[in-house]
Amino acid sequence: MSHRLFLYGTLCDPDLFGIVAGEPLEARIAILEGARAVLAEGEAFPVLIDSEGSAGGVVVEVGDAAKARLDFYEFGFLCEAREVRLSEGRVSAQVYVPEAGQWAEGGEWSLAEWQGSRGPLARETARAFMGLFGAMSPEQAARTYPQVQMRAASRLRAVSDPSPEVAPKIAHRKVVPGRTEQPYIDYFAVREDWLAFPRFGGGESPMVKRTAFMGGDAVTVLPYDPATDNVLLVRQFRHGAFCRGDPNPWTLEPAAGRIDPGETPEDCALRELAEETGVAGGMLHFVGRYYPSPGAYSEYLYSYVAIADLAGRDRGVAGLDSEDEDIMAHVLPFEDAMAMIETGAANTGPLILSLGWLGMNRERLRGG
Repeated sequence: MSHRLFLYGTLCDPDLFGIVAGEPLEARIAILEGARAVLAEGEAFPVLIDSEGSAGGVVVEVGDAAKARLDFYEFGFLCEAREVRLSEGRVSAQVYVPEAGQWAEGGEWSLAEWQGSRGPLARETARAFMGLFGAMSPEQAARTYPQVQMRAASRLRAVSDPSPEVAPKIAHRKVVPGRTEQPYIDYFAVREDWLAFPRFGGGESPMVKRTAFMGGDAVTVLPYDPATDNVLLVRQFRHGAFCRGDPNPWTLEPAAGRIDPGETPEDCALRELAEETGVAGGMLHFVGRYYPSPGAYSEYLYSYVAIADLAGRDRGVAGLDSEDEDIMAHVLPFEDAMAMIETGAANTGPLILSLGWLGMNRERLRGG
């Protein structure tokens, strides 16, 4: 069965359409009168609103398979029959319109502007999201979209800023992929790969199975008050420590959080510091960027020390209610925090790393 669709938003991008529909975009220019395409408030895609004027777009003809894929991708939208104008006359076409009350009207929509700024992230996200087609219901997949997008942003960041090579270089770095499966997808994902990798001495490994826990890039930020030589640590319940069987799964850490798509690590560090401690951070000092456990986790961290006034912050409780966070701040002298490394009370990697960096740079930060 053939379906005629009028597209007015991101799916007018040929690359995104191909990823989502599974076939090339073959389209005719069309106009929908009595409506406008505007940005959905707080989003990077448009919605259609009834209005004077017209919305430009394209008309495509797709089969059942492509239509099912497009419906899966366009969650939050319903198809309605509308009359659109082609160069040869008017025809009826299905149009994706937002469900009632789904999104408020935002600013102006520009496909060209979106292609230059948000297109790469949308395409990378779509590649992963469409991998859920047939494996999840549209409702289940829609709930995972923010996390799929977060991991897509991490992949783009990795490609644009790869880890430097060290000598001696591997003769060829090409990993030979076999098959990939994702048996679990939610806030995190589990990925299983069958692959072969180049060996240092030449040649390739046999085809092996490797499993990784997939997360997005994140930041950590340790507040430091040079005037008092105090640091602020946050303490909260951590499920990983609980799963290990630790009777005390409330760990001490720097403030931390995931980098939102489109957000810089520096902006994320200041945002997370405010959300988790209520502290307005001043100058950020870069500690390092690293994989905390690359044998099993894709997570990549950017760590900072933030200059801050920590007066009155001890034992404050903060965190986002929307994320069920319950975070207590502990303000203590730097030397006391360092002693916690010896006792094991400071038992998280980013905290030990950040305290070590601060130990090497603290006199400079204090003006000594």
